[in-house]
Amino acid sequence: MFAKVIVDIAHSEVDRVFEYVVPEGMRVDIGFRVHVPFGRGGILREGYVIALSQTPEYSGDNIKSIHGVLSDIAALTPEQIKLAGIMRRYYHTTLAAALRLMFPAEMRGGRVGDKLSHELVFSLSDAQYENAIQTMTTAKGQPKAPKQMEVLKTLKAYGKLKAETLDELVPGSASARDALIKKGLIEKRTVETLRNPRKSADLQADYNLTEDQRNAADTILSKTGKYLLHGVTGSGKTEVYIHIVRDFLKRGKSAIVLVPEISLTPQLVEMFERRIGQEIALYHSTLTAGERYDEWKRMATGRAKVVIGARSAVFAPLKDVGVIIIDEEHESSYKSDMHPKYTAHEVARMRANIEGSTLVLASATPSVESYIKAKNGIYTLVKMPNRLFGLKLPDVEIVDMRDEVVKGNKTLFSAALHEAISEALSERKQVMLFINRRGYSTFVMCRGCGYVEYCDSCEVTMTYHSSRGKLMCHYCGRTRPLKDICPECGKPYLKHYGVGTQQVEEQTKVHFPGARVLRMDLDTTRGKNAHQAIYEQFKSGAADILIGTQMIAKGLDFERVSLVGVVAADNSLYIPDYRSPEKTFELLEQVAGRAGRKDPGKVIVQTYSPEHYAIEYARKHDFEGFFTEEMGVRRAALLPPYSVFFRFVFAGKNEDAVKQACLDFAQGFKNEFSDVFDKLLLFDFGEAPVKKIQGQTRWQVLIKVLNDAELAQFRKRLYIYTDTKRYKNCAYGMEINPLSMI
Repeated sequence: MFAKVIVDIAHSEVDRVFEYVVPEGMRVDIGFRVHVPFGRGGILREGYVIALSQTPEYSGDNIKSIHGVLSDIAALTPEQIKLAGIMRRYYHTTLAAALRLMFPAEMRGGRVGDKLSHELVFSLSDAQYENAIQTMTTAKGQPKAPKQMEVLKTLKAYGKLKAETLDELVPGSASARDALIKKGLIEKRTVETLRNPRKSADLQADYNLTEDQRNAADTILSKTGKYLLHGVTGSGKTEVYIHIVRDFLKRGKSAIVLVPEISLTPQLVEMFERRIGQEIALYHSTLTAGERYDEWKRMATGRAKVVIGARSAVFAPLKDVGVIIIDEEHESSYKSDMHPKYTAHEVARMRANIEGSTLVLASATPSVESYIKAKNGIYTLVKMPNRLFGLKLPDVEIVDMRDEVVKGNKTLFSAALHEAISEALSERKQVMLFINRRGYSTFVMCRGCGYVEYCDSCEVTMTYHSSRGKLMCHYCGRTRPLKDICPECGKPYLKHYGVGTQQVEEQTKVHFPGARVLRMDLDTTRGKNAHQAIYEQFKSGAADILIGTQMIAKGLDFERVSLVGVVAADNSLYIPDYRSPEKTFELLEQVAGRAGRKDPGKVIVQTYSPEHYAIEYARKHDFEGFFTEEMGVRRAALLPPYSVFFRFVFAGKNEDAVKQACLDFAQGFKNEFSDVFDKLLLFDFGEAPVKKIQGQTRWQVLIKVLNDAELAQFRKRLYIYTDTKRYKNCAYGMEINPLSMI
C-alpha cells in the first residue's frame, strides 16, 4: 500500500504530494496524521494522508516508509481534504496551511491529547460477592477491614466509579481500594475522560412557531439551496435555526451553526440544549486546549451532531453535514486576519457545494454583498418582517450633540439620555449603553506643546486604561505607566482625549450612584467563562446598566431592557474605510434591537452628524432605503462589489529591505501587467497608513480593479506573478477586499 502525503510545511516549494510506503501491519487510512521521514536527513515531520493506492505513481527507487501513525482516528474527512484543495486555489495558499485549519492547532506537535483517568469497576457475581464479604468478616460479625468493606459495598451499589468520585464518597479510600485490586475483588481500568465546557440544561417542550417563523423554516427546508434570512431584531430567528437543525437531525444529518461573537454563544447554546439535548459541541477560542480537542473529538467520532461556534467551527469534522447556518452574517469577525485570510461565508459556500448542504445566512442587517446576491437570485431571500408578541421596533430618538455643547452640557450624557436613564431605573427596568471603543480615553496629548503618547513599537497612539492605570497599545498589547509631566516640554499639561467604555462606566456611576453597573468589553471578558458570567448576571437582574462595545450590540436577548443609549454614534462613521456607513447603520440597528424585546422600548442615539444617511435610515429602521442609497454611493465611486481591492502588505524589521521589496514588487507588476495597466481603477504603493506595528515597518501595494468578466483571468495572472517574488528580511501577504486599510 502506498500513501499520498502532504507534509506539514506551509511553504510553496514543498506544496505537493509526497509518496510513502505503508509498512506491513500498520493501519493507515485517508485523513490520518502520520510521522514521515522528509528531506535528505530523513528528519521526522508530521504529514496528512490524503489518498491511498495499491501502486505507486513515483517511478524512482527507495520510496521511504511512513514512520508512525499519530492518532487512531482520522483527523480529516474526505470532504475536508477536498475543501482544503479548493481553499488552496481560491486564497492562493498552500495545502498544508489549509489543512491545518481543519483541527485544533494544539494537536500539531502533540501539545494536546486524550485526558485519561482511572475507573474502578465492580464485576463480581452475587456468589463471589457474598464469599468476599464472608472472608472480610470476623466470627463475631465485625469487618476485618472496615474501609475495604465500605469501598466494596459502594462499588457494588454504583457498578463503576472514577477514582476521584470514590474518594468523595468514601474519604481516605486509596489504600483500601489498592488492597481490593490486589485481591482481585475490583478492577482498575484506564478510561478517557472528556473535558466538558457545557452546562447541562433541562429539555423543554416544543416551541410553537409563529406564522413568520413557520413560513421561513418551511421555505428553507423545502429544498437544498442557499438562503439569506432577513429577519428584524426580535423576530425569533434562533427558534427558526433550532427547528431547521432538528429537522436535519431527524434525517440523520449534522449541522453547523456559526456565531460572530463568543459573547453570543452562552445564550444560543442554552436555547439549543433545551430543545436538542447533549448532541451539541462548542468550538471557539476561549475554550482551553483540552476542551477544544475533546469537543473536536466528539464531532470526529460522531458523538456530537451539532456544533455551535465562532468562525473556525466552519471546519468542524462533522460527517453528512445537512445545513450550515451563519448567524449575524454581516459581522466582520467572520473574516480571518491570519494567513490564509479566509472568510467563513466563502468557506461555508464551498463546503455546502461539496457536501450538498443547505446554507443559511441570517441577519437583521445583511451585508451589502450578501443582499445584492439575494437581489440577483444567487441566494433565495427569506423575510421575517415582524417582531414576536406583536411588538414594534423601538422608537429611535436622535440627539444632536452640537446643541448640547451650545447649551453648556459638557458631560457624556445629553439631557434626553440622562432623563431616560433616570426614568428606566425608577421603573426598575434595565439599560444598555453602547460605545464602540474600549479603554478610558482614545489618546493622551499635551496641551502645552502638542506631544502625543505613541507606542514605541507601533506608529499608533496609546489608549489610556484607568482600571490598570496604564497606557496600552491595542495593536501589540504593550503597556507603560501614564506620566504626570510631559516628557517633551516638562509641563503638567497632559490630558485625555476621546471616550471609551471605562470612562462611560465611571461617569455612569457618578451620575447614577444607586445603579448597579456592569461593563462588557475585551478587558472584562479575558477570563474563562467571563462572557457567560456577565451575561447571566445581567439577565438575572443583578445589574441595572450594562455598558459595552459591539459585544452587546447583537444577539443578546434581555426582556427587562427598556432603554438603549448610543453614547457616540460617530466612532464608526468616520473611520478610513469605505464600509464605515454600512458598519454604522448595522451597529445602530443591531444595538437598537436590544431594546423592547418584551415590552415597548426606546433608543437614544447621540451624534454630531444627525444628517448622515446611515444614521437617518437607522432612525427609521429602513434597511431597504439604506441599501439603495449605499449602493448608489458605491456605484458612483466604483467601490466593492462593483470593484475588488487587492492589498499587498510588506513587513519586516529592516526598513530598507521592506521598502526595496515593495518597490521591486510594484515595478515588476507594472512591467508584467503593462497590457492592462491602463484599465486599473487604482494602483498605489508606498508606506502603509500605519507605518509600524509590533516593531515591524510596513509598506503596501494597493490595486483596485473592476469586478467584471475579466476579473478571474486577472486574479489568476496576479497569483502566478506573486509566486515569482521572494524577498529576504521581509514578509508579505495578500488580502482581497481587506477589512482594514490601515
